[in-house]
Amino acid sequence: MRNYKYIILGGGVAAGYAAKSFAEAGIDSGELAIISAESSLPYERPPLSKAFLAGDKSPSEILINDQAFYDDHGIAVFLETRIQTIEPEKSALYSKDDTFTYEKLLICTGSRVRTLDIPGAEWDGVHYLRSLADSMAIREQEYDIARVVILGGGYIGMEVASQMRQKNYEVTMVFPEDALMKDHFFTKEMSEFFEEYYREQGVKFIKGEKAVEIIGSNGHLTNVRLDSGKTLETDLVIAGIGVIPNIDLFEKTSIRTEEGILVDHFLTSSISNIYVAGDVATYHDVIFDKHRRIEHWNNAVTQGQYAAQVMTNQTREPYREIPYFFSDIFDLSYEFWGDVKEADRVVYRGELSAEGFSVWWLQQNRLVAAFVMGRPDEEREFAQMMIANGEPVAATMLEDSNQSLKAPNATA
Repeated sequence: MRNYKYIILGGGVAAGYAAKSFAEAGIDSGELAIISAESSLPYERPPLSKAFLAGDKSPSEILINDQAFYDDHGIAVFLETRIQTIEPEKSALYSKDDTFTYEKLLICTGSRVRTLDIPGAEWDGVHYLRSLADSMAIREQEYDIARVVILGGGYIGMEVASQMRQKNYEVTMVFPEDALMKDHFFTKEMSEFFEEYYREQGVKFIKGEKAVEIIGSNGHLTNVRLDSGKTLETDLVIAGIGVIPNIDLFEKTSIRTEEGILVDHFLTSSISNIYVAGDVATYHDVIFDKHRRIEHWNNAVTQGQYAAQVMTNQTREPYREIPYFFSDIFDLSYEFWGDVKEADRVVYRGELSAEGFSVWWLQQNRLVAAFVMGRPDEEREFAQMMIANGEPVAATMLEDSNQSLKAPNATA
């Protein structure tokens, strides 16, 4: 039996940043352990579809903390260790070969990719992109390909299409919606802009269709058949069709689940000594007064940091963070804050072009979301400030790109 004051279950982004916060809190050597099913130390996820996939970074360069960090702070790391059972009432975790007990547990089990359920999905050359191993597998297969089919029109699909096209592969994106990022936050006008930009870069689109079969011969995939009957020749398929939170281990326990693991505004679960961070947390958003679960890097970072601070009594302020997303595609980088679901008006600032523009979502006079690409920093700062404080915003000021958002009359 192994006993620790703190255990982090999971080895992703939330775990890596939580470990940093535990160290900053001054925990004693031997108090913290990380238990991870992965074979690598916690690493950054964004490079997997960007710089690492492009071959510009090595595995060691995307680690959140190197081995020396864990050694120096006396943090035990158990890799390739899968927990099979948890008994919250006994504060115990059980792997195949060991038992771990804790005073406080931080669950950072993250999510796993949703896989294709179609004939031929098992062919070599069909890939997903969630882990370091996934990104490595794609890189290793790139040497003998010319055509890539990407299934999915969301974040991963767009980022991978960008990387593959920059390597001069023939890239076709296939997705069932009638527009890019339709189930996310893109407006019709934004989708149209990005689709045209991608076409200019040589990316092809097939919208409103799904893959129904992967076809291959002589050990290699050769085609993707769509539900319309159309067949696409390809050497590589990358599917970005969503993820599933890793909550199976907890569903038959006293830990309350609701899409993810339900936590309060201190990221505390229904069990008082168990905390949750990252993709797996269904948390109370105090800014928008609703429960939500977010699958993005920034959420994992901030929640991992915050949970460690709560667990070490460094803070008792409620978790308060604006939902935030970012992406890098071709030569463009954008950021998004907020929640568009309750918006009743959309305002555009600047012409929709690669030179840069911003989009602002209002609920009556309250700013609830903003997208900023290639615009002055004052717009980024204004977006975060106004979403957080909920003060009325003058839509006419947002629309006028000649009007500085630092000006007093930018608010109503």
